[in-house]
Parts: sequence; C-alpha cells; structure tokens
Amino acid sequence: MINLSVSEIIKEKIRGIKFGILQIKQVQVIKNDPHLEKDLSGLTIELKSKFADRMPSDDPVVGHVRRMYRRIGWEPTQYRPSSEALVRRLLKDKGLYRINNLVDYGNLVSARFHLSMGLYDINKIDGNPVFDVGSEGESYQGISKDKIRAEGKLILRDDTGIFGNPTADSLRTSITEDTHSVLAIFFCPPEVTDSYLLEVLNSLKNYYQRSCPEAEMSQSILK
Repeated sequence: MINLSVSEIIKEKIRGIKFGILQIKQVQVIKNDPHLEKDLSGLTIELKSKFADRMPSDDPVVGHVRRMYRRIGWEPTQYRPSSEALVRRLLKDKGLYRINNLVDYGNLVSARFHLSMGLYDINKIDGNPVFDVGSEGESYQGISKDKIRAEGKLILRDDTGIFGNPTADSLRTSITEDTHSVLAIFFCPPEVTDSYLLEVLNSLKNYYQRSCPEAEMSQSILK
C-alpha cells in the first residue's frame, strides 16, 4: 500500500489541499480499448456544449486549479494544468493522444472533471511519495520531454527523486505493457468538495472495471 504524504511548504501555502487516490492491482494494459472512441466522442460533445459561450478558464473548478498553482508561484497560463490542456485540445477537435487504456481513460476523466491527474506504475515508485515543491536546480525526465524543470513547481518525489507533477508525469514511473499495479492521484484544490472528488474517483474506477474486470481497486481521499 502506497502512503502519500505532504510537505510542510505545501501545507502552509495550499491549506486544505486534498488528493483523490485510486490504487489498482492486476491491471491489463490494452493498446486500444474498443469503447474509448464512443466515450471520447460523447465527452467532446459534452464539453463543446458546456463551453459554447464561455472559456474553460470561466469554469469554477478550472479556476480553483489555477489558483492552486499560483499559491506556490507557478503561473498556470504558461504551464497549464494537464486537465485544462486536455479540455482545450478537445474543444479544438485535436482529440487526445492514444497511449493505452489506463492512460487514455485517466485523461478522459481528468478532462471531464477538470482535475489534473498523475498515473504511475506502483512498482517503479521507490518508497512512499511526498507531494512537495521543486527546489532550485531540480529536474526530471518527462515522458515526451527529455528534461522538465521542477524548481518552484508542485511535484511528487520518492526516495530516488522527482517522478512527476500535476502537469507532466515522468518516464521512470510511466505505464508500459509490463505494468501490473497502478497509482492514480487527482490533485484537488481545497475549494472542491469531497463529494465532487468522490464522483471523479468513481468515474475512473468504473472505466477501469469495464476495461480490466479482474482488477482489484481501492480508493481514498487524503487531506
């Protein structure tokens, strides 16, 4: 069982931050889930209706996530939360990158509920993770970028080093065809209710149960 802790600087600057955590064992990584296209098409229609006459930044949850970033000095209009970036891609008919069933459904849920999410191979995490702020000179290898600067950003670290943030996961803990156990973390601003976060977790859990019927799952909200 992975136990996530929060650094003192986060507790001070983002009082009341919470995390939606879903741990999944015995997962099956599938390159192309047959249900995804229909689910994604439905979400795109839903988002275009929702944002027909307003910008994503006008949504309360998007605004709360942006303010969470700003509380530690991270400008979200320059380095967008992954959830907002996904919404904007769908509104522009750019679709979502296809990786595998676990990543794709994580992205779908993140876009629908506007909360950034990290997805990690549990067996590649060294010790228990800590949610922290990157120090001067710190960086890590991203999945699509060789080097991601971590200084002044919200990050996750373990005994080996940084392995992701609410905008970009790391190559080291990424999901591959050999992954069997997964940790999903939704980074939730304090203004967002527990009931909303529970709805987010249940949504991802339902997608994963359909895609991986033999999987074992446990969920929790950490405050």
